Amino acid sequence: MTQALDQEPRYAPASMSIELPLRCTCGELRGLARDVGPSRGVRLTCYCRDCQTYAWFLGRADELLDPHGGTEVFQLAPARVDLTHGHDRLACVRLSPNGLMRWYAGCCNTPVANTLDRPGVPFVGLVSSFWDPAVDQDARDARLGPRRARVNGPGHPGPDGTMVAIDRLPMGTIMHSLRMLAGAWIRREHRPSPFFEPDTGVPRVTPHVLTKAERTALLDQLPAPAR
Repeated sequence: MTQALDQEPRYAPASMSIELPLRCTCGELRGLARDVGPSRGVRLTCYCRDCQTYAWFLGRADELLDPHGGTEVFQLAPARVDLTHGHDRLACVRLSPNGLMRWYAGCCNTPVANTLDRPGVPFVGLVSSFWDPAVDQDARDARLGPRRARVNGPGHPGPDGTMVAIDRLPMGTIMHSLRMLAGAWIRREHRPSPFFEPDTGVPRVTPHVLTKAERTALLDQLPAPAR
């Protein structure tokens, strides 16, 4: 399937249903995102301090963040994400008691996805570090479509001192996200979810919640934000 997509135009038609293989850095945790055409998800880069803190928590900030501190994600419904191998490698952390549930591969500290703590909400943000690197950039672009926005800045200056342009109020992206969420809600695509038990809705892994001291220690390591 990868070979065929490599020969296609850069962006696949909105009506095309395609798949994206998923794997952690060491390959112990693997999966598949199904039906990920550009009209079925939202691709964006987030520059918030929480996403940066998460990368520092995992000890891989230099690898996981772009030069301005950004994390690329693809938002879609949980029912279209399958974890096929290494379920016992799945781990979870929350940066605060009310923070996002941030799922990662405990074997190699690869970010997997972000979710809310309410399993009834059909939302998963797949982190790009979990997209199988065997699928090259052009093929990923064909499957996911273009990045729609850079959000939640300001990020921090790049190595050359430049700043990233943040989309302050990307209404097109916001409306697309709302339409996607509404459609997934109607189709009841909140389950099955690879992150919550189907009968009880409890997380498949008990999240570790950072203490205030742990969070402060990580924040102290972050580069200063752009002004």
